[in-house]
Amino acid sequence: MSKLHLRLLVFVSGATVMAVEMTGLRLLAPFFGTSLVVTTLLIGSMMGFLSLGYWLGGRRGDRHPSLRALCFATTLAALFVLVLPFIGQPVLRASASVLGLVIDGEAGGGAAAATIAGGLLGTLALFAVPVTLMGMVSPWAVRLDLDRVESAGGTAGRLYALSTVGSILGSFLPALLLIPLLGVRNTFVVAGFALLAVSAVGLLGRTRGPAAACLVLPALLLPQGTVRPADGLLMETESLYHYIQVTTDSYGKCEQARHLVLNEGVAVHSVKCLEPGVETRGVWGYVAAGPLYLDDPSSLREVLIIGLAGGTVARHILESHPQAHIDGVEIDGAVVEVGRQYFDNDDPRITPYVMDGRSFVQNTERSYDVIVMDAYRQPYIPFHLTTVEFWREVRERLNEQGVVVVNVASVRGSSDRLLRMMYRTLREVFPTVHHVTAMRSNDLLFATVHPTPATIAVDNLARMPSALGLDRIRRGYRKKIAGEPRGWEDALLLTDDKAPVELAWDLMALDYARK
Repeated sequence: MSKLHLRLLVFVSGATVMAVEMTGLRLLAPFFGTSLVVTTLLIGSMMGFLSLGYWLGGRRGDRHPSLRALCFATTLAALFVLVLPFIGQPVLRASASVLGLVIDGEAGGGAAAATIAGGLLGTLALFAVPVTLMGMVSPWAVRLDLDRVESAGGTAGRLYALSTVGSILGSFLPALLLIPLLGVRNTFVVAGFALLAVSAVGLLGRTRGPAAACLVLPALLLPQGTVRPADGLLMETESLYHYIQVTTDSYGKCEQARHLVLNEGVAVHSVKCLEPGVETRGVWGYVAAGPLYLDDPSSLREVLIIGLAGGTVARHILESHPQAHIDGVEIDGAVVEVGRQYFDNDDPRITPYVMDGRSFVQNTERSYDVIVMDAYRQPYIPFHLTTVEFWREVRERLNEQGVVVVNVASVRGSSDRLLRMMYRTLREVFPTVHHVTAMRSNDLLFATVHPTPATIAVDNLARMPSALGLDRIRRGYRKKIAGEPRGWEDALLLTDDKAPVELAWDLMALDYARK
């Protein structure tokens, strides 16, 4: 038995475990998203499988103390890793559909429950066998590498350290190199090949083993195919942050509109009608009403949008205020590029910035008339963009009569805990916060730097000239004004230390699902 080969196997196995975990989240994303709940399910399941593997590895190592037997187990694990991306899509699609999560359209309030249960089923089905087998490696290797009982501690420490160093490599390589260059499927193939090559040496020898492992490399050349088929699919791609699709379908009165959908596709993040002069109904027109809360909307010059996506809100604002300039912050550069190609982000009046919204606010020296926060799309609520500390930073970037617009995800008829927390936190910084019930799944909050009357937007709207976006909201805006959410004074103040916004959304969706 080669001690060097054994230790190399431990190292590669540790790297493969983490590569599978990191890439596994991207495999789940098109079907269940990348929320904290889904991430927790994946990590928790992996830890469970590894724990089972540790127990089984110790037992098998005592019964079969040979490197060949261990390599047989890791060969099986490698083969499972290699087939994961090929069987993953149908398994995950079945998990989602069985639980009623509509992959290609809007999901109801039970989306959170379906995500939890479906994500768990899909994870169990896909990762249980290979991760459990790889979990067997370290305790089995300790048994094989142990010379004397007196050196057991040193042997175990050395091998577990090797496995952990491998895991570090397996964490960084997929995220920083393999997924951006090769994609999710081929990252699984590379990880599986690495483990198979080392394992096959123990089974077939130093010459035949690597040669046999190389037989799987043509899988890298197989056509990728469509990850999640959809009617009217124009393009799909994977980025560091998202699985991205652009589709063509009807939207409101528009028969031909482009839709930007991310990850599991529960929400449409941007829409652009391809028919000139036809309005696209949706929350974007209401979000673009932010300038109406200025004393003089015609004075609008500088706007910041955090969550630019495909630029639908930006287009609505520029329709009514062509003199304005918009800085659009989007954390995902691939989304910005998709916005340039398929939506509205190529307008010279829009300057996109690829970075985190809070980092931009902290580092810019510019001042704005209106700051739009449109980064809350269920169930993804970046907590650091909801806290009182963040809103104080935003306040410093606003002009003397500035306005903040916040798009808050909601499920009408269920708990308003999230809305009350958001309202309570904004009131800590701004003297006036107006609540507008824009859509069934969207509440809007308009916070002003100085006190403003509840009717300011309606009064300004009556004086604004005709524009598609404004005309869409003009008819019923007064009825959308809801006043203060009941009980907001007792709501939790969101801070950098405590901001359970994802939990609030999940509870809201589950509450709706029970009704």
